[in-house]
Amino acid sequence: MAQLKQILLVAGRYLSENPYREVRIKRLLEAKGIAVTFAIPGHAINKTGFTAQMRHNPVFKKENTLWIEGDWDYQIALRRCQGVVLSTWRSYDALAIQARNAGLPTINFTATSGQDHWPNDVDHCLVRSTMAIRLLEYLGRTNQIIGNVPASQMTIVGSLLHEPLDGPDTLPTLDKESFCQRYGLDPSKRTVVLFPAGIAPYRIKLSKWHPDWSQAQVEEYIRKMVEEYLAICTGVADARCNLLIKLHPAAYASYWCREGEEAAFWHHKVAAKILHPDDTRTMFHHMDIGVGINTNASMDTGYFNKPFIYLSPEAVPFAPTLVDRYELEACCGIPLGPSTLWHTQPQTSPTPWMTSWLGDFCTTQELPERLQNPQIYHLDPVQKQAYIQEFWYRNDGLTGVRIADAIIERLESALAHAPLPVKLRRLRHALTPGHLASRLRNL
Repeated sequence: MAQLKQILLVAGRYLSENPYREVRIKRLLEAKGIAVTFAIPGHAINKTGFTAQMRHNPVFKKENTLWIEGDWDYQIALRRCQGVVLSTWRSYDALAIQARNAGLPTINFTATSGQDHWPNDVDHCLVRSTMAIRLLEYLGRTNQIIGNVPASQMTIVGSLLHEPLDGPDTLPTLDKESFCQRYGLDPSKRTVVLFPAGIAPYRIKLSKWHPDWSQAQVEEYIRKMVEEYLAICTGVADARCNLLIKLHPAAYASYWCREGEEAAFWHHKVAAKILHPDDTRTMFHHMDIGVGINTNASMDTGYFNKPFIYLSPEAVPFAPTLVDRYELEACCGIPLGPSTLWHTQPQTSPTPWMTSWLGDFCTTQELPERLQNPQIYHLDPVQKQAYIQEFWYRNDGLTGVRIADAIIERLESALAHAPLPVKLRRLRHALTPGHLASRLRNL
C-alpha cells in the first residue's frame, strides 16, 4: 500500500454557526501523521465561501490556513499534495477536474445540512446516509447533477455539520438556565424555535422560480409569507411558550444580503429574541421544539432528537422544490410525513419541503393546541433511531473520525492501484518545477 504523506483539504460553504468544522478533519488527519494543507475558498472559487477578512481569523491563522481566491492559488496548492479532499459544494467540479488532470486521487464529504451533496465527479464520495445515496443516484440518473459518482464509489459516514471542533465530548457553552438568561427566556417554559426562510434570499429565489413574475408579485408573496411567520409567532405566544428565532445561514452571508439586514427586519417585525450564530449548537441542546414552513431545519432538530412542527401556509402556496417531490419521496426508506402519522403509512408528505421528520404537521390555528400537548415533545426511541439512520447515519459525534479514516484508506488505495495513464499524469505533475521545489523544501 502506498504511503499517504500530504493532502490538500478544501473547505466548503462558509457557515457562521460552525465555520471550523473542516478544521476538525485536518487535526484528525495530522494526528495520524498526514501533513494537511488546509484551504478556505474565496468567492471566486465558491460563491458561498469565505471573505478575505477570514484569513486573519485566529483559528485559521493557527492552522496555517491557505487562502485560495482563484484557479492559480489552487494550482499552486495542488503541487504540494498527493491527493485532494473537498468539502462538497456545487462549484467544485472544476477543482476535481484539475486534480484529476494532475493524476491526483479525489474524495469529497458533506459538512452541511439539508439534502446537499454534489458528487463533483470525484473518485469517491463520503455521504451522509442511505437516503443520500438514493438521492444522488436519482439526480444522476435524471441528469440533474454534473459529475455522477456510482453508488459503488460511495461510503456512508454521516455529516460533519454539527460536530464541534474539539470533538464529541465538548459540552454546550451554556447550561439551560444561563442560555435562557442570555436571551431573556423563562426557563420554566418550553422554548419554541422558529426557522424562517431568509427574506432577502427569497426575493432572489422567487424571481428564478417564477421568471414571469413582476417585482410587485414577488413583493406580494414576501408580504404574505411574512404574515404567515407573524401568525406563527402569535400562536407560540398564545401557547405560553418562549419564542426564539433562528435565522437562515444566508442571513450572515454577504453574497445574499447586507450585513445585519435580516436581523434588523425581524427586530422590526416581532419582539422575539434572535439567536446569535455562535449559540447554535447550545440552542439545539436546550430548545424543546422547532417550527417552520419552507425549511429543511427539521433535519437539524432531528439530529438532536428534538421534534419539529411544519405549518401549512394559508395565504401563500408552497414554493417549488428543486427536484420532483414524488421522486424525492421515493428515495426515502422510512414512512413519509411527520412521525405522529408514521403508523398510518402516509402515501405522501404533507409538505414538499421534507419527505419525513420527527414531529407533527398542522395549521397555524392549530399550533397553540399542539404546543400545549405534552405528547408532542416525547419522541419514540425506535422512531428516533430510524430517522437518524435514514437521514444522518449516526449522531454520535464521531463522523469526523469516520471521515478521516476513510480518507486515508481510500487515498492510499488509489495511490497504490492507479492505472498507468493516471500514474503518467501523476509523474508529469510531480516533475513540475513548483512541485519539485515543494518536495525539496520538505526533505
